[in-house]
Amino acid sequence: MKIRRILKYRIPLNPPLIQNGFEIRERRGYILVSASGAPGEFAQLSGFSPSREEDILRDLGTFVCCRNSGADLPEPELKTPEARFAAAMLRNPLNTFPEKPPVRSLFGKPAAIRAALPEFLDSIAKAPPGQTSSIKIKAGIFPVAEEISLIRELTAACEARKLRGRILINPDGNRSLSPENARIYINALGEYLGYFEDPADSLDDCLNLGIPVGLDMLWPEYAAKYGGGDLPAFLRKHRAVPVIKPALTPDFMELRELSPVLSSAFESPAGIGWIRRLAAFFDTESGTDTLKYFPVEARKTETFIRSFTEDLE
Repeated sequence: MKIRRILKYRIPLNPPLIQNGFEIRERRGYILVSASGAPGEFAQLSGFSPSREEDILRDLGTFVCCRNSGADLPEPELKTPEARFAAAMLRNPLNTFPEKPPVRSLFGKPAAIRAALPEFLDSIAKAPPGQTSSIKIKAGIFPVAEEISLIRELTAACEARKLRGRILINPDGNRSLSPENARIYINALGEYLGYFEDPADSLDDCLNLGIPVGLDMLWPEYAAKYGGGDLPAFLRKHRAVPVIKPALTPDFMELRELSPVLSSAFESPAGIGWIRRLAAFFDTESGTDTLKYFPVEARKTETFIRSFTEDLE
């Protein structure tokens, strides 16, 4: 597999995006282009990535050497999951699969969510009967009382539109809640709860809540603890759903049989489009509703490449 070009990109965000306590003002990264024209995204996300800076720079150097020499990419030598993700995109573009629509999300400050809520729910209410929609929300960012009040407004608005049974709400706690506070959210959501992603800091505390849980940041710990046995059986026992970021998860292609929810590490439209095709290949959901935070011109691969990239010398 050969690399023909390397493009560097920078996408400014206005206003900045707050994720897990980090303020993201711009997204930077690289797009590798194979000899066949397939893109592969290589982009570290500060505050999220487990990779060391020196390993990122080493992998970038490997990509540059392959481009300059025309040599095949030595995949076993790549050090970081971000680089392996780019290589997976180049090796298998998944062009025969459609982009699977992402799970909807309601992120932002409470006032902005309240303003968007009527139109957001009305669009779901117009969907064909029998179709269930999942909604991802954040938990543990604002005061508990404020977030619980917003959840009650959300469920009341769902009831007014007769959406019970048609909507499942998946809060993401980012390991920020105590078990006691997590139960307050669980009780407020009631029948609308789908699964609670990383509600508490401790894996055992999450599993002991007695509800379906999503495991994102806690997935490596869970896989290390239970991966030596029948992992699918343990997941069923615990009612646990792996939530993985392909760009940050080594050997993510091997997890297909677990039907993981695929999550975004805030990739460009090139990476997001590939993850949505991967969701179709895995026959699973994807939490990739992040392009809306980019400028309009950066939301489609063609205009993104034209307006926000330049060749890396």
